[in-house]
Amino acid sequence: MVRTEREMVGVYGPVMFTSQPAVRGFIYKYLLGLTPIFLTGLSLLALPVLHDIVRSFPPSLVNSLHTVVPNLPDLIEICVLILAPVAIFLFFIWLGDILRRPEIWVGSGLTLLLSIAGAMVMVHGTGQPILSSRYLLILLQWVSYLVQPFSIIVAGIVIAGTEAFRRSLCYTLTRDVIIITGGIWSQIENVIPLHQIERIGLVQGQLGHLLNFGTVVPAGKVFGLSETDMTGHHEQGDMLHPDTDQVTTVRWQKGSHDPLLCLYGVSDPHDVKARIERTMQKTPVKDE
Repeated sequence: MVRTEREMVGVYGPVMFTSQPAVRGFIYKYLLGLTPIFLTGLSLLALPVLHDIVRSFPPSLVNSLHTVVPNLPDLIEICVLILAPVAIFLFFIWLGDILRRPEIWVGSGLTLLLSIAGAMVMVHGTGQPILSSRYLLILLQWVSYLVQPFSIIVAGIVIAGTEAFRRSLCYTLTRDVIIITGGIWSQIENVIPLHQIERIGLVQGQLGHLLNFGTVVPAGKVFGLSETDMTGHHEQGDMLHPDTDQVTTVRWQKGSHDPLLCLYGVSDPHDVKARIERTMQKTPVKDE
């Protein structure tokens, strides 16, 4: 839901300023959108290494096992193809989810899903029994081939979706609150009351200093579809207690990557931070 400025004045007080992430502020997310291409390259590098490891097995051991397991070469090749690319993509799907980086897990997951679907179509007409090792081998060979074109297609889709998400974001500072709106399929509105913000953090790397962009993280409670506590209070599982203006807690580190919880990738972040702090000084403390 996007509120008009007149409605904001009635509910949250006069609008002080509005902003949105700069294109250069999303550069890291655009680079993460290239994850499928990176993983495909990593898989292509890993396959020869895995094949060399397999060839290094003692011939006597391989021959003895081959007498017991006639389709041993197929099974070994299946294991190799499961490791690269399937296991590599699955690992980055998990990693992207843990790090809360949708650009990583969406790109990895969509590439793998499309590759498997395409491989099943290609193997369907071979006449191989579905539960046979030969069917699985051909399927994985097609997956290994199809991740190459699909990784490029998916990377383009993820980057385009990231840009659409950036354009949907709007950061509004009013007399009483910070309002964050954005979303591709549906608009999400998160509200951070100024009187509940403990401090304002600033995240700006070397590239951010060079290109004048950064992320402003209000350490307050975010009210939206679900309440998120971005204050500096210690919670079970945190290893560090914040005692400076640095973004040091696990919660802040995760929140600083979420454009719906902070003012992500804005131009001139020092000025944005100063505007919020000046407005906070004029905001009366309300009783809970």
